[in-house]
Amino acid sequence: MDGNFSRVGTEIYSPHMGYEKFAVRFTQSFDEVRIAARSFPVSTGVGSRVTGERTAFVDLGANRGVAALLFGIPRLVRRVYAAVSRAEVLVIRFPGNIAMLGMLICQFTGKPFSAEVVADPADYFSDAGSRHPLRRIARVVHCWATLHAVSRAQTVRYVTARSLQRHYPPRPDALAFGFSDVYLPDAMFDQAPDVPEVQGHGFRIVNVAMMHNESKGHEVLIRAIAQLRARHVDVRLTLIGEGALRERFERIAAELEVADAVHFTGAMSGDEVREQVARHALFVLPSFQEGMPRAMLEAMALGVPVLATHVGGIGELLEAESLLTPGDIDTLSARIERLATDTAFRQEEARRHRAIARSFRFSTLQAQYRRYCSKLKAAA
Repeated sequence: MDGNFSRVGTEIYSPHMGYEKFAVRFTQSFDEVRIAARSFPVSTGVGSRVTGERTAFVDLGANRGVAALLFGIPRLVRRVYAAVSRAEVLVIRFPGNIAMLGMLICQFTGKPFSAEVVADPADYFSDAGSRHPLRRIARVVHCWATLHAVSRAQTVRYVTARSLQRHYPPRPDALAFGFSDVYLPDAMFDQAPDVPEVQGHGFRIVNVAMMHNESKGHEVLIRAIAQLRARHVDVRLTLIGEGALRERFERIAAELEVADAVHFTGAMSGDEVREQVARHALFVLPSFQEGMPRAMLEAMALGVPVLATHVGGIGELLEAESLLTPGDIDTLSARIERLATDTAFRQEEARRHRAIARSFRFSTLQAQYRRYCSKLKAAA
C-alpha cells in the first residue's frame, strides 16, 4: 500500500495505520501479517507503532515524487516482487503507485490478488484538488489501474457502502465487501461526551487532514473563516496536520488577516487528535476527495457535529444540512454561522451524528473483518 509511514531508527510509525488500529484486524484471522509500503525517515514518530505481535513491516524505500520513483524503479520492483511472491494471501490497497506496481507484477507473473479501494483517484487528481502539472495524466493512469484491479481481483473491499462501488464496480461474480476500517473503540460510546463551552472563547472549529496538496480544502476553510470574521462572527479554527503546503496555508491566513484566528498544530498522534477534537464545537471537512474519512467518524463518535463535502462515501452518512458542495465558500460560512448561533440545532446535530457513528464501533466492524478474512483465505 501507499500511506503515511515514518521511520525512527528501526521502528515504523503511522497516525492512521498503527498496530491496534489496523494489523490487529488481520492477526485475529491470519498467522502472520506483513505490510509492504514506503517509509520516510524522521526524528520523531507521529502516531503509533505499526508492527506488533505476528506483524512485520516490509520497507519499500523512501522515494517520493515522480523523479525519485523513476530513478528508483529497479530497486523498487525487486522489493515489491519479493513481497508479492512471498504472500499466501495478497491484498493490494488502491489507489497508489505501489498498488499499481504490485498489480502489474501480479499480472505479469499470474499471481492472484485481492483489492481494497479506499479513495477515488478521479477526485484526488482533479483540477480543484491538485495543482500538480502531471495531475491529469496521473488521474487517467490511476483511474485505469483501479478499474483494472477490481475487474481482476479475487475479492474487493471498499471503504464505502455504495459510492466507490458505483465508480469502480467489481465483476459480477466477484466477492465484494463494503465497510470502513476506522478505529472507534467501543469505550468511546460508553459515556456521554463532554460538550465544550462556546461562550467567551469564540466558536471553536477543528479540521484534521494532511497538507500535502489542495485536496483537503484547507484554503476553502480559511477563506470561510475570513468571511465570518468580516461579519463579526467570533470563530476560531484549529488545523491539525502537516505537509508541504502548510507554509502556503499560513501565508493565506496572514494575507486574509485571520492569522490570529487560525491555529496550526502540526501532526499529532491519534490520542492527541481525539483530545483536541473533543475540545471543539464543530468539525469541518471541506475536502475535494475522500473515501470514508476516519477523522470525521472519530469526531462524530466524540459528540462533535460535522460539516463535510459531498464526496466519496460521506453522503452515505450525513443529511443534506451537513453536506456541502466542494469549493462553495459562501454556503460553508453560512452553515458554520448557523451552528455557531443556534445551540439547540448544534446539539441535535451532535446527537444524530454520534448515533450514526455507533455503527462503526470496533466490535461491529471487527465482525465484518472476520467474515472478510475468511473469504480471503477461501479465495486463496
